[in-house]
Amino acid sequence: MSQALELKTESKINAIAVYSGAHPAHQRLLANCCSKNIKMLGEWSAGKQVSIRIKLRSYLSTAMMLRANKANVIIIEGTLPAALMAPVIKFLNRRPKQVIALCADDALYRAFVEASALTRIIIRHGFRSVSGIIAIGDLTAKLAKKHLKPLPIAVRYPPIPQDKVDKLSPIEPALNSHNLVLIGGGSQYCKGVDIAIKCLFELRQQFSDAKLTILGFHGIAEQPGIVSPGPVSDISSYLSSSSVLIHPVRGDAFPLVVAEAMLAGVVPFVSEWTGASSLAKQVSSELVVPLNAEEFAKRIIAFWTDTPNNRNAMSSKCKQVAQKFLVDGRNQPSLVKFIEKIRN
Repeated sequence: MSQALELKTESKINAIAVYSGAHPAHQRLLANCCSKNIKMLGEWSAGKQVSIRIKLRSYLSTAMMLRANKANVIIIEGTLPAALMAPVIKFLNRRPKQVIALCADDALYRAFVEASALTRIIIRHGFRSVSGIIAIGDLTAKLAKKHLKPLPIAVRYPPIPQDKVDKLSPIEPALNSHNLVLIGGGSQYCKGVDIAIKCLFELRQQFSDAKLTILGFHGIAEQPGIVSPGPVSDISSYLSSSSVLIHPVRGDAFPLVVAEAMLAGVVPFVSEWTGASSLAKQVSSELVVPLNAEEFAKRIIAFWTDTPNNRNAMSSKCKQVAQKFLVDGRNQPSLVKFIEKIRN
């Protein structure tokens, strides 16, 4: 679809994006689809949390604000925000409006895999008022199809900014080192920090120099073999000094950090409960690991004790898969047609 036609369709559907976290990758995905954006939750983020009460107040006030808005499609970032806002929007608004949920978080995992009964009830009830889902990655789409009412689903993958691609692609990782890196933010539980630390203890029984660097979190106590600089603006130096990215997450939709590590040739060991497992699996099925610290350690030991040639080959394949991901991402169809289909 040409840019002119996309803009014409955009004007016709008059879609608004309501952001809960305003993730830059999500904003790029919706850039050509929405006539304007509303940042609903204010200035909080993974590094600046606020109370549930304040968030609920923001959901309600935003839904009320949309009551007289001329938009006919509203895209809400976040599974739980969409579930809470969609019924209010459908009930209060004067003009017919379709609600699309942009699902890119761990809410479906927490509700339907870890059995959070209250969240499950809220999401199932709220999604009765949702008309379509933009799922970030295959895992999110799979969980939505299995646990929610049948809805049109568009699967998309978040783009990596070109300046970051240019910085990460030339990196040569320290494949002979026993250094792991975990890169995250937000919930330590969701990102599997506890599993990574237990994994390190297992590894140090065989490799006394094994080191785990944890990026993105405040307040992690440094222990033997554990370094935690907190949030950092540039992950390049940490990737270049590591051989392994450990990513034992619980329900992460599609973390770009896995693709970024692979661009740098760092080999990712990821849990089966992340959408990025589809990338790791293209390199080797051994890189997708059950949520078990001992199993992560076993797989990483096998990698570290493999021949240098095999480690180099796996690192090179990571780079190839990541580069293909970039090309496929640039060729993703615009969301305009999907939104137009929902509007009709």
